[in-house]
Amino acid sequence: MNTVRRVFDGSRVGQKIAANIYTPLIPHKAAKQFTLLLTHANGFHKELWEPTLERLFGSQSGWSIAQAIALDGYNHGDSAILNRDSIKGETESPWFLNARDILSVIGQLKAPNHMQTIIGIGHSWGASSLLLAEILSPSTFQSLIITDPVLFQKPARNEKLREMTMKRRCEWSSEKDARDYFEPHAFFKLWDKRILNLHIQHGLEHVADKWVLKCRPTNEAAVFAGAFEASPYATNKLPEVKCPTLFLTGETSLPSPPHYIKLITKDMVDCRHVVMDGVGHLLLHEDPDRTADYYADFLDKLALELPASANL
Repeated sequence: MNTVRRVFDGSRVGQKIAANIYTPLIPHKAAKQFTLLLTHANGFHKELWEPTLERLFGSQSGWSIAQAIALDGYNHGDSAILNRDSIKGETESPWFLNARDILSVIGQLKAPNHMQTIIGIGHSWGASSLLLAEILSPSTFQSLIITDPVLFQKPARNEKLREMTMKRRCEWSSEKDARDYFEPHAFFKLWDKRILNLHIQHGLEHVADKWVLKCRPTNEAAVFAGAFEASPYATNKLPEVKCPTLFLTGETSLPSPPHYIKLITKDMVDCRHVVMDGVGHLLLHEDPDRTADYYADFLDKLALELPASANL
């Protein structure tokens, strides 16, 4: 893949959204061209999409990917570096902010070239934020791929998650020191090695004589706190999402158990729910190739359903 970095204006004055724009090394011509917009889980960053995208670029058949735009949430990854002064003291990050940033980026993408509506692909917090964006601005997306979203039915403060996050180690003396910490850790042992390498390579920044998580524990905890109103709002408004939507959830997911997702999506008009066996909430990190295969299968079907003139 070719990769170009771009910085967009966020929805709030002065804030920036860092993005990677991926295009195929060899363009694949197909009747249906897709533009993808990808949003990550809380605590992570845009580069973790790369193994899945590599597989997806290789799966093009009756459709092709014109470009894939992966965003860093405003307080994550490279966006966090750009916005450091404005996010230092935040204790709560309402998920509506991420949704509005997504809409801001799409507005900037459309402005110069009148791009048609794009396909949103999100994971966890990023998936919930895409749903919020579509609810706030209907018909923003031609289609959505929602990967193990966090969707509560009632307001929840996530106090335990916040407390655990605030205690998390976030700095190391060197990149090697960080790797020595991550690799044997039980949480990260489940991850695909490519994902872990990308997390170490792109999830840390060199500050003075230390390597520090770009997304500080305070920022990650603020996102957990920010689910309070936004997550149940999205859950209760799911029937308003009219575009073709895939819910892909992990068999052993705790925030998105299959029976619960089946319950809350039953009134959606164009929704498919697929359960990925043998993985949990972080299915994208555990098995990016198989995740991409599920995405490709959905895009195969979507390409057949869309009118011949559709280029997204």
